[in-house]
Amino acid sequence: MVMVMRTIANKVGTIQVEGNTFYFLQPLSTFKTDQMDQIQQAYEKRMAALTEQPYYLTAKDLTFQSGQVQFEYDLTGFKAFDHLKSLYFEDKLPYYLSLVRMAKDSSVTVLWQKENFVIDPEEKLVKAAVIENDELHLQNPKSREDAVKELIIISLTSLNRVLGRPRRSDFFEQSEDVIRFAETIFLRLKTLDEMESYLLGIQEEVNERIRLEAEALAQQAADKGRFSFSLSDLIKGRKETPAKTTPQLTLAKNEGKQPKKRVAAKDSNKRFLLGTAGILVVAVLLNIVLTNANENAQATDAGKTEVSEEISLEEVYRQGLLGDDMAVIEALEAIGQDSLKEKDKEVLATLYMENGDYNKAIEADPELAGEVAAKLMEEGKVEELQALEASLEGMSPEVAFELAAASEEWQTVIDLRNQVELMDERIPTIVSAFIQNGDLQTAKAFVNEKAPENEEVLDRLLEVEKQQNELEALKIEKAEKQKLIDTDTDEKKIKAAKERIKQIDQQITELEKGIEVIKGG
Repeated sequence: MVMVMRTIANKVGTIQVEGNTFYFLQPLSTFKTDQMDQIQQAYEKRMAALTEQPYYLTAKDLTFQSGQVQFEYDLTGFKAFDHLKSLYFEDKLPYYLSLVRMAKDSSVTVLWQKENFVIDPEEKLVKAAVIENDELHLQNPKSREDAVKELIIISLTSLNRVLGRPRRSDFFEQSEDVIRFAETIFLRLKTLDEMESYLLGIQEEVNERIRLEAEALAQQAADKGRFSFSLSDLIKGRKETPAKTTPQLTLAKNEGKQPKKRVAAKDSNKRFLLGTAGILVVAVLLNIVLTNANENAQATDAGKTEVSEEISLEEVYRQGLLGDDMAVIEALEAIGQDSLKEKDKEVLATLYMENGDYNKAIEADPELAGEVAAKLMEEGKVEELQALEASLEGMSPEVAFELAAASEEWQTVIDLRNQVELMDERIPTIVSAFIQNGDLQTAKAFVNEKAPENEEVLDRLLEVEKQQNELEALKIEKAEKQKLIDTDTDEKKIKAAKERIKQIDQQITELEKGIEVIKGG
């Protein structure tokens, strides 16, 4: 299956990558003309003026798709920008230089967005796909200098956006040289000329160090009568990347990323047992049987009472292995919670859950209240969920969260998001709450931090954001057309404006319906 990456671009456009194909889709209404032939001519004219430039990709096709202009690019042989994360610092320098030189060309405006750039490993250049032309205006909220700085920091760290000074722990390579380089680029250099001069100096130092190392090794080999390698061999040997594996898929979303420094909270041992209950209970039982047998063989006379008890449980567990859960439950209950070992308590709680005796499961282990609440929610048993909440001595954030989700009390869901275990099924619920409250920015920050690999949720957020931006753009355009109708005297213009308003109203209705569908999840 080909991985698809989608993101909002140029405020209301979309970048979509499928395998080696890159698409940029921009609503026709945002162009300076609605004539496709003029849009195509403007693009061809712009690219013809850049044929000698190595930094820009040319679209292989322009088409009109469902109200949007689609630019299609072939990325065979290129890699996603995040591939830089997998390279050693010194190997990134040529790409940084190409970024700075691209930014220095004030005659060309590119979309300064990470997803708009690809890596050309053969030429060691960063290349841009989407650039401005006479009919397409690009919106870049940051200066070229700040955009270049941010892209460099992103490539050096596990960050996907730079909201402030990065921490040392964010860097893949935490040597003093790399940290000093990042601080110089990010904090001290103000102009693109300064950045270019600084990068050239660093590149010269690296090349000199490699040369000296090569000479030293060559001398060492000569002293031993084994001069059998060249400088190119040495350099080749230095090109292993920090990552333990080399990404193969050219534009996979996570291509080239280092092992993550921030990972989602681990599921508790209890949840792991419950998630694989059928198989794992057998494994746990078998482990206990074998453990008890081993302990019995090593028992001393002083421990004969305890050993006798374990011998009796051993037989009970054997029955459990044959599928007789109730025999195990009854035997463990007979011993009593206070007398059970931790491993036996976990088995008892798991068997309670497996057999639907949720109240006993929580009594055996109060921390299972959240697991029970999630299971009842999944089964649609809202009344039982309410009864569970009423039976608890104190307030359980997990139970309250599931009840809030069931009753669509979105603010409560948001308020409790940091007090519950973030199971996979809860992430979409929390995102739905943010969407319903209209807080897309916080929703994106939440997903980027807690579930950055959840493509379905990310795509949903991006689609809502895109459609809302399109809706806002249409409303602005409608207001402008209405103003023309109210103030202009040209009947032809007034007629055209009225026709356009009819189209806009239809588009607004369709967008509003689509947004409601996405909000519902």
